[in-house]
Amino acid sequence: MAKLHAEVQQDDFMKFGGERPSYLDIEDDLMALGGHGVAGNNFKKDVMKKAGWTGGALATYASRPQVAQAAFNRIRVLLPKVQSPQELLKLLESK
Repeated sequence: MAKLHAEVQQDDFMKFGGERPSYLDIEDDLMALGGHGVAGNNFKKDVMKKAGWTGGALATYASRPQVAQAAFNRIRVLLPKVQSPQELLKLLESK
């Protein structure tokens, strides 16, 4: 994946309307990398946890904006360097 997304800011999780926040594009890329559908969603959840997201299934990113920002920005830097789900997981585990 060669695209570098804009840096995620804490207030991105509380915006309505306007330009689409980059964390949504990062989520889309994670789901595509993981295989779309249920597999893609499960991959996204695994990656977010490995990147530092501590929220459960019902927690919103807005409820923990600092944690979400750090996790998404960690993923944002690594995504352009990988071609497979395994590569991304390996990079997250090594850093």
